[in-house]
Amino acid sequence: MTLVPMNVEQLRRQAIKNSQLKEEQQKNYQAKLDQMSKHNVGGIYDIRAIKKSNQFKEQKVYFDTEKVNAEFEDMMTYNRLITKKQNFLDHLKSLGHSTTDAHSMRLWTRIVDEIIGDVKLAYDIKDRD
Repeated sequence: MTLVPMNVEQLRRQAIKNSQLKEEQQKNYQAKLDQMSKHNVGGIYDIRAIKKSNQFKEQKVYFDTEKVNAEFEDMMTYNRLITKKQNFLDHLKSLGHSTTDAHSMRLWTRIVDEIIGDVKLAYDIKDRD
């Protein structure tokens, strides 16, 4: 490889050209990143945007088993049935559902709450204040 001698003016023009190419590459890269962040990546999901979304946070709360168990206990306590909690959980297990599954526990809590509400309505039982 032989080096071509250049004068100062040629070196300056080459340096300007190189810096412009470098700036253009950076702009293209940033545009590509922006495009990928807008869920427009040809069928691939943008995980960063999904994790920041409110729906992801709500689902995380919805499937939190500790929170579900606390809500079930609160509902049982409010209706003065906390002593029967284990009976309800055993019945849920006998139906083939897991008591550690948040979705099953939420459905079970809703069903039990509706049954209690229907019984209170049928027998004209007032809620305590």
